[in-house]
Amino acid sequence: MASRSLASRIAGTLASEQQAAAAAAGASSSGTGAGGAAKEAIPKSLAGAVDVEGEISIERVRVDGLVLSKIIKHGRDAKSTASNISGILLGIDLQGTLEVSNSFPLPSTTGGPKGGGDDDDAKASHARYQAGMLRQLSFVSGDTTVVGSYHIVSMGQVYKQTILDALVGQIEKVRHGGIAIVHDLSQAARGNASFKAFRLSPGYLAAHKSGRFHAQSLAQNSLKFSELFVELPLQVRTSPLASAFLKTVLSPAASPSSAPAPTFSNLALPAPSMHTRALDLLLDTLDQSKSEENNVAYQSRQIARERAKADSYLAKKKDENAQRIAQGLTPFAEPREEEVRALFKVPLEPSRLDSIMLMGQVDAVAKEVELLQSVEIVKMYAARAGSANA
Repeated sequence: MASRSLASRIAGTLASEQQAAAAAAGASSSGTGAGGAAKEAIPKSLAGAVDVEGEISIERVRVDGLVLSKIIKHGRDAKSTASNISGILLGIDLQGTLEVSNSFPLPSTTGGPKGGGDDDDAKASHARYQAGMLRQLSFVSGDTTVVGSYHIVSMGQVYKQTILDALVGQIEKVRHGGIAIVHDLSQAARGNASFKAFRLSPGYLAAHKSGRFHAQSLAQNSLKFSELFVELPLQVRTSPLASAFLKTVLSPAASPSSAPAPTFSNLALPAPSMHTRALDLLLDTLDQSKSEENNVAYQSRQIARERAKADSYLAKKKDENAQRIAQGLTPFAEPREEEVRALFKVPLEPSRLDSIMLMGQVDAVAKEVELLQSVEIVKMYAARAGSANA
């Protein structure tokens, strides 16, 4: 018998799978009546081709210019006492590029004690508000696909628990895990529109999957504060009409005869409150890092004490079994590790995630202080040189 061609074999495979899927669909819809239409199941051979974009990792982020304008306005209008200024990003991912086409802000929360019922109430309020906004956008045929969130920070504090919690919450809900766009208000105050896009690193995802962030897990995954997030290239997309308008507005008027007026605004020194606020933030972050280090050290000492008691108990049991064997008696069953842990209440090794997050905050604030002070020191020396020559 002549061998069947490749096309005929593929056609036979698809036909058999479609027949099996139709039979399964008919069996599942038997209770819906003769008038109920059964949904056609997708053949297994075509299941991988349904979501092609799901297999392509995100390599870059392209944001609409209107979205960035909304984020800047949200940060400018937010209260200074708000501790969590964030919003939702909407869009779609195409061929490795995440297209962010719309956004809306979430209600800001004021600073307060960490944990407790207030955090749960805020999360529930954000969830209800987000569901309502998505419902309203669907009524006007707007984008309703959540692709991430944006966060507004100050002094380069990217390594905040709120940003990490938002990304962790998007691991299962958003395809590709979602992204976070961070806008720095301190940079915007100096005339720099600072926007950065981040996603969770593979090392963090591996540690999160294991559910443990102790020292051994961090060492195995090579996880430190600079490896928590992966920064993605961020591009800004504007419409041709908006680009032409901005070019018209920003282009200087033609006046070749008159020389530009001198400006000395670049030599102006900022208010002392800015330096004081930056140093206060750095000292507060250092205090939090030291306090977390003391907590981890206390828990480590407690673990060592309880483990020493458990080791002494196991050694005593081994000696008793050795004596019984020497006397010709049946030895006792060796206690299991779970029984020993429950008997002596040996706690688990403390998580080091908060420690590395605080270290990242200290590093970010220190770099901002260094950048701020270096520019101002140059201005002060220039002012001193100018007054000396006057």
